[in-house]
Amino acid sequence: MAGFTEASFALLAELEANNNKAWYEENKEKLREQARDPFAGMLGVVSMLLEGSRYPMMGSDKTMFRQYRDVRFSKDKTPYKATVSGMITPNGSKGEGGGVVYAQIGPRGGMLAAGHYQLATAELNRVRDCIVADPVGFAEMVEALDAKGYPLSRDNSLKTMPRGFQQHADATFADFLRLKNYVTRVEQPKDAWLNGDIVEKMVHLAEAIGPLNAWVREAMIERA
Repeated sequence: MAGFTEASFALLAELEANNNKAWYEENKEKLREQARDPFAGMLGVVSMLLEGSRYPMMGSDKTMFRQYRDVRFSKDKTPYKATVSGMITPNGSKGEGGGVVYAQIGPRGGMLAAGHYQLATAELNRVRDCIVADPVGFAEMVEALDAKGYPLSRDNSLKTMPRGFQQHADATFADFLRLKNYVTRVEQPKDAWLNGDIVEKMVHLAEAIGPLNAWVREAMIERA
């Protein structure tokens, strides 16, 4: 069991409705006990279950994100997130850039996501070079993910071919070259958190995304 209860969701819903310092300070300990501590525990259990995996990943309270929002460049000035989130990474560090599995729980459910997000243009181009060199191999990895229920997201793709790759505009793999992220995302209902299935789902996603994460990581290193 991951340790989440109906009280976890109710408290996050209260935070969403009362997003102010007074409420937060009064309920900070309850939020820690009912949402943040169970989340850290979930990351720990997932880490242990992945120890023997071909693609081990680790997480803890150190790989969780703060409850405070960064409002410096946002029109939304509410000070706190009404979600609790964190991730597992290959080396157990929040600064890891080698592909992650991310989890987030909110007032009405949550989500899991995995892959490489917000790569720099230079990194993207190294990956694109590798796709051009082995389009069949890359397509097979994407198809394997899709077959397991984790389609690669096409959100935030370029509308036109990236500079330096225009000659591949009519290729069967052109869509892959327009990607700016290599991620998959799956919504997770409340029941998955309440009955503890979220642990197994996170482990399954980590093992499924492992080959793609490793491929992208190696592509960036080889072309550096």
